[in-house]
Amino acid sequence: RQFWAPMPMMIWLAIIIELGISNYLDMGILLLIQFANASISFYESNKAGNAIAALKSSLKPSATCKRDGEWKVIDAAVLVPGDTVILGS
Repeated sequence: RQFWAPMPMMIWLAIIIELGISNYLDMGILLLIQFANASISFYESNKAGNAIAALKSSLKPSATCKRDGEWKVIDAAVLVPGDTVILGS
């Protein structure tokens, strides 16, 4: 995906043009830029995905419910039919 955005497409076009006019040094530099851009983009996307996963795992929904005659704050995953729940924001 990092290779097909508008800016990388322009760099690919420049690489093809440089190849066509036999300017191999500039073509190599442009290829290096293209692959560096893709590597950095992949790294940043992976890092952002890991941060989102960490946030999701740290956010566990809880609920205030009445169970066995007293109000308790419990994990929302363990709610069962018959629990009275306080709704709020």
